[in-house]
Amino acid sequence: MGPNGISRRKFMQQSAMFAGALAVGTGGTLRGAQAAREKELNILCWEGYNSAQVLDPFRTEMDATVKAESLTNDPTMINRLRAGETNVWDLINVNNPWARKVMYPEGLIKPLDQEVFKPYFDKMMPAFKWPYKWAMSDDGKELLGMTQRFGPYSFVVNTDKVSRATAEDVGWDLWNDPANAGKYGILESDDWNVFDICLISGFDPFKEHSDDEVAKFAETASKVFKGA
Repeated sequence: MGPNGISRRKFMQQSAMFAGALAVGTGGTLRGAQAAREKELNILCWEGYNSAQVLDPFRTEMDATVKAESLTNDPTMINRLRAGETNVWDLINVNNPWARKVMYPEGLIKPLDQEVFKPYFDKMMPAFKWPYKWAMSDDGKELLGMTQRFGPYSFVVNTDKVSRATAEDVGWDLWNDPANAGKYGILESDDWNVFDICLISGFDPFKEHSDDEVAKFAETASKVFKGA
């Protein structure tokens, strides 16, 4: 640990995914690769986590070579691992469901050392104390990553066109107004749009949905994508 309090361990913890994890191929192969490059760290991450502001303090303090590549959606990053890049990346930064539901079951990541990382949970907010569900494997036995960030998921408006008051009052129903067709953009990551479209459809995304809601979702999705 250096004068700024940044250690390799802390950096890896902070730069991990919401349920962060180390990417691996076969255990032996990756451990051998890491041993040969102890001063190198390769990160596959969301845009922003590859910025000099984030990485340069660690590079300087640890005299390390940190290489990062950014993408703007989770499925593309995971497909890169599936295509064989588990022997390229040491750390992957994606959103929490992917670790326990996809990457770990498919053998794309390995668990973190609980003895090393568990103490960090003591410093977290009550909702994220050990054992935090989304940081663990489905059976609750393995630690797949560290809580990194959380917050609201919302839309952004150009206040020269849509006032803050209107955005807050009308909310997701803005997308149901035919007058707004052709005046908005949507994320290129399909899975993130599921949340939005549920809200535009007028129902809670976080529940099991009825056949009528599924039909409404399909109708809304078609309208939203056509109007984008």
